Amino acid sequence: MNPVKFVDVPTIIEELVKKHAAALTLYARQFFDNGSFHAAEEVVQEVFHRLSGQPTLPENLVAWLYTAVRNGTISAARSDKRRQRRETNWHGATRQPPLFQPDDESPLDTEKIALCLAKLDGECREIVTLHIWSDLPFSEIASLLGKSKTTVWRQYKEALEMLRGMLEES
Repeated sequence: MNPVKFVDVPTIIEELVKKHAAALTLYARQFFDNGSFHAAEEVVQEVFHRLSGQPTLPENLVAWLYTAVRNGTISAARSDKRRQRRETNWHGATRQPPLFQPDDESPLDTEKIALCLAKLDGECREIVTLHIWSDLPFSEIASLLGKSKTTVWRQYKEALEMLRGMLEES
């Protein structure tokens, strides 16, 4: 008789939170027009809460997390847009924290990069974010977006060229 393997789900989820929560939050922010950190963080927390209630853990946890965050942020962003239309104030909005913050020695101009990223179409921005900041391989990004690995790689290269051109212009 084979012994039953005990799986400590809370510990697994805690490790997933430590390892992936920041990247998932960054990934989620791109779906909100204002890059809302708080809205993205809320979606990520909800996804981890949903995961903890699953009767069995998904086979590929990281892919499940990104898919759930993507679906959750798309839905939340739509709700946010509807709410913003209802509550529109023509005199400015509250300022959000920057999308990313390099360390003190970094030569990157975060505001300039954030503005350039915002100019990319949504899918290109999503691919760049997933590959660079979330460190996902092109095969997983392709699976997440329902595209071929070659298409994702091509779009990534094109997005980098567009970013390079925008950064050189400014």
